[in-house]
Amino acid sequence: MKLFGKSKIFVLLFSIFILNPNVNAKENIYYKNKNNVIFSEKEYDFITELFYEGYQNIISSKDYDNIFEYNSLNGIIETKIYNEKNTITSYGTSHSTGSKTIKISKSCMTNCLITIVATWKKSPNIRSYDVIGAFLEGVDFVTYPVTTVNNSTGSRNSSETIINSNGFGVSIKLLETGDDMIVSQYFRTTKNGTIFGSYQHAAKNITLANSKRYVISKSGYGGVFKFESGINNYYDGMGGVNISV
Repeated sequence: MKLFGKSKIFVLLFSIFILNPNVNAKENIYYKNKNNVIFSEKEYDFITELFYEGYQNIISSKDYDNIFEYNSLNGIIETKIYNEKNTITSYGTSHSTGSKTIKISKSCMTNCLITIVATWKKSPNIRSYDVIGAFLEGVDFVTYPVTTVNNSTGSRNSSETIINSNGFGVSIKLLETGDDMIVSQYFRTTKNGTIFGSYQHAAKNITLANSKRYVISKSGYGGVFKFESGINNYYDGMGGVNISV
């Protein structure tokens, strides 16, 4: 017996979708960015706390998968904060100068998602190759770093990475225009160790090749970058941050 014609089947399916709008759609849609990546409110707040407000808009689908795998959303976020006198607040760790702030954060479950974020308080006069990275003590890589510079005029990623067994550094050229500059980085490590993070600004113009003339060392700038003689004079020597995982 023929119960429905094609038009009635279409109406029935359409009605089911209207009554249940989450069919074939992500539940709890809170924000959709320019790359069509969708976030729940919990995911959006997680990104704000671990990175910064606004990072949500430049996340790709690959970033989304990397950030939220290993059940990271359910990890406890810790962000250490140091003030100018190096006294520790109850929140944990960031280091500030008159022109910028650096913070390091973690969310750990089976492994640890780590972020290092350098936020400019004013427009940098020199926009050359800065370096950002980490010294790893007692932990190993799970995934390598993803590094981005972003402001209201645009964003850029960098793959100019030096990987050593004890850490890494990434050279990234600052955006040519705009203020509100933020350089961010995320990666994963194993647990039961300490991670030292550093962001070094080139106070003079430097080539990409020369920006890579360093070794990863706890005795270097910010506890991470030991530049070759002469190259260290190009960088500002900003203090670093660290966090136990």
